[in-house]
Amino acid sequence: MRRRLVFIDDDKTELAEFRKIVAQVYNYTAIHWPAESRKLFTGPAPDIFVCDLHLPGRPGDSRPTPNQRAAASKAARRVAQRFADLYPEPRTEPDTLLNDKARLKETMGAVLEAYRLLELQKSSLGQSSDNGIALLREIRRWHPDVPFVFYSRKITPEEVIRVLKAGATDAIRKGVLRPEEILERLAMARKLWDGKDLREIRARGLNANITIVHGPAARRIRARRKR
Repeated sequence: MRRRLVFIDDDKTELAEFRKIVAQVYNYTAIHWPAESRKLFTGPAPDIFVCDLHLPGRPGDSRPTPNQRAAASKAARRVAQRFADLYPEPRTEPDTLLNDKARLKETMGAVLEAYRLLELQKSSLGQSSDNGIALLREIRRWHPDVPFVFYSRKITPEEVIRVLKAGATDAIRKGVLRPEEILERLAMARKLWDGKDLREIRARGLNANITIVHGPAARRIRARRKR
């Protein structure tokens, strides 16, 4: 019987991409945060949660930080500079511009780039690792026996330590591991949480030290190490 994996992210593209990695191994459920957050607390518990760390807050409970506002302003300045580079002097010949196919193509490229930058910064406003950790703690109250893995592109070493101390089973950085390595890490997280002997995992050639577990499973593993 295949295990069920729930992946939580505020980016629908990331939800679709992660499906490609895990769908052949897990029964995959995508949760688009925060619109579908209620689905996390209905129905049976999954076998493992995977979640982006930097999530926006639920509507009304999160405000952009000064750093996030500064990043959005920087993106807007980049867009303005892009157009200034394209058109260093004001143009007053609309007919010439309309007939200039090369310039029109370049202009459309700049428009698309501006849209991408502004959408990226808009989506990042309000994103915070605090929201990801708060969600971890909330899910722990409902599903204390389910491993929880953070999967984030922007996670820092300091944040890795912080989320493991908060009760996460593992933290994986997006774009670093191959798909098969991600699946190995998820399987390892499940085994560690179930209290399997670390010698079995080491025998498969995996580095058991990269995952820290908490709770009853951790106590069982420490007891086995003392024997």
